[in-house]
Amino acid sequence: MSETGTATDRAGVSTPVRSVPGRYVTLDGMRGIAALAVALFHFDFIRAPHGYIAVDFFFALSGFVLWQAYYTRWKERSYGTLAFMRQRAIRLYPLFLLGIILCTLTALGKLAGEGWNSAVAHKILYSLPTNLLMLPSPVAQALFPINLPAWTLFFELLASLAMVTVMFRLPKWGLIGICLISAALLVPVILERQNANIGALWREWPTALARTMFSFSLGAVIARLPQPADRPRGWAGALLLLAAAYLLGLFVGFGMGISIPVKTPEVGLYDLACILVLWPILLILGARFEVPAMLAPPARFLGDVSFALYAVHWALIDPFKWLKNDVGVPALLSAVLYIGTGLILSWCAVKWFDEPVRRRLSAYFHRTRKSSLAASTA
Repeated sequence: MSETGTATDRAGVSTPVRSVPGRYVTLDGMRGIAALAVALFHFDFIRAPHGYIAVDFFFALSGFVLWQAYYTRWKERSYGTLAFMRQRAIRLYPLFLLGIILCTLTALGKLAGEGWNSAVAHKILYSLPTNLLMLPSPVAQALFPINLPAWTLFFELLASLAMVTVMFRLPKWGLIGICLISAALLVPVILERQNANIGALWREWPTALARTMFSFSLGAVIARLPQPADRPRGWAGALLLLAAAYLLGLFVGFGMGISIPVKTPEVGLYDLACILVLWPILLILGARFEVPAMLAPPARFLGDVSFALYAVHWALIDPFKWLKNDVGVPALLSAVLYIGTGLILSWCAVKWFDEPVRRRLSAYFHRTRKSSLAASTA
């Protein structure tokens, strides 16, 4: 959900060009669009009727990127389980922590504005210690009641642990086996529920685990496919971004289509088609085609702020719903202001909080490792 490198190319080049390893700009743009869809769905679901299935794309993208970034180093024994999980924690925790803090402040502000509610206050108080450790709440129905979308980060950490301890050791057919078993557990639940918006509650944890492991392991399978050394830059990448936005319902929500019901058999089938078929296709193609040079900067920007937007957007929902419902700001304008504020806050969070904190943590653990090595050889 949260890893990329960097890439630069000349403007206007449509023939195959060498892409900088480690960064897929088209996938950056897709990840940003997916984060926008999740944020809009939580604010006003008609703005992105299928925003919740962006989570499955996040899981697939994480499996793809992590396999490419770490498998060779793990195989060469330069990256063990502890180092891998420490790196994942460094990548995920700072923005996770910021999201929890902002959501707690928003919840306390809501309590102050609407009148004291002891049940809500106790839920915050008793959930906060475990949630701060990236662990589910032991007292609430929701795994992360303070910042509801954070359940996906917990399950991504579990999938990361499974990758470094089990999946790296499996042949390709073993990863395919994980996909098939996870799909067999996931499909009946989605068909019965009639949508795939599942995973945030304690009673849904088996389905959340199956949902995570299917897409995460499928991303690893895709990473094991032959990857092109050169990725053509052109409008094929732009069309892939439009396809991702369309499938998530962004065009529907802004008046360019017909709204889709929340739960029907057709919605369940649509969600399954995206999770099982369309997201893998977009991931495969997005890793092979780059956007035109003129779209590269916004795609990179969306990729850079996507994880921060996912981590902090829940804190902005109540203030902007107050703006819409109590102040009377039109719904569409409220959604635009909400997303605009979210993007600005996310950029500031990345530049002034996440990146400095991660640099310091990485430097600290690097010094600690060097000191340990020096002590062991003394």
